[in-house]
Amino acid sequence: MAKNKPNQGARKTETLTLRMDPKVKFLIEIISRVRRQSITGVVEAAMEETAFDLDVPYVEDGKSETRALGAVFSDIWSTDESELFINFCAHMPTLLTYEEQRIWETIKISPVFHESKTSKALTDWSIDGVGRIDRGMVRTFWEDLVEHSIQNRESRTVVPFEAPF
Repeated sequence: MAKNKPNQGARKTETLTLRMDPKVKFLIEIISRVRRQSITGVVEAAMEETAFDLDVPYVEDGKSETRALGAVFSDIWSTDESELFINFCAHMPTLLTYEEQRIWETIKISPVFHESKTSKALTDWSIDGVGRIDRGMVRTFWEDLVEHSIQNRESRTVVPFEAPF
């Protein structure tokens, strides 16, 4: 059986290119030698440690509070981009970029993404005036939804998404 090349199928890792002060880069190299870790391992460990020290605004059951990012990250993370997006919107809405806000607002005003009799994958939470979001429909039309948002980014109002069926 042939193996997938790195650019085919799902990736297990992502590439990150950083610009940093040479002094900091050398510091990371020393840490990696002392710990007998790769530079990637040192950076990953530092990020994970920072996540538990970093408080973020977090919404749960409609209540906003502050929690350590490392403690709530698993509530948000998903390998599915649409699921990750919905989780992020639900739990950390104040951290959305303008483009993410437009997609989220498009989801909220588009009936195709609202709970219906045929919905099978609903959110555990609901949005005032909207109800629960049909995660299955968002997943099905994710790429079309993102493209719709890009095409309508110049509109002064959010344009509802209509499913192509």
